[in-house]
Amino acid sequence: MRVVNFSVPVWFPPRAREKVRRDEVQLTEQESAVFLCLATGASNAELAGELQLSVSTVKFHVHNIRAKLGGISRLQACLLAALARESARPRPVSGGGAAAVPR
Repeated sequence: MRVVNFSVPVWFPPRAREKVRRDEVQLTEQESAVFLCLATGASNAELAGELQLSVSTVKFHVHNIRAKLGGISRLQACLLAALARESARPRPVSGGGAAAVPR
């Protein structure tokens, strides 16, 4: 089984009773796929269709993801997933000069 690591940003607010711990979270490959798809705000049924999983499997993974991230809400998990997707996106290479604008 391949494990995917994810670090919760330091600025992300902890839950009321949670100690401020920012350990790296390890998600399984399927949890990682579900986690990154959470960024779309899709329902469990929509995620199941997209990932070709059963709805109960998606619910299981979402529950595990939220627990591993400190018992956060689904909305907070969606926010973290969006941040993770954004940080994983390749950045365009800057040529250092201004782009030519056609006239």
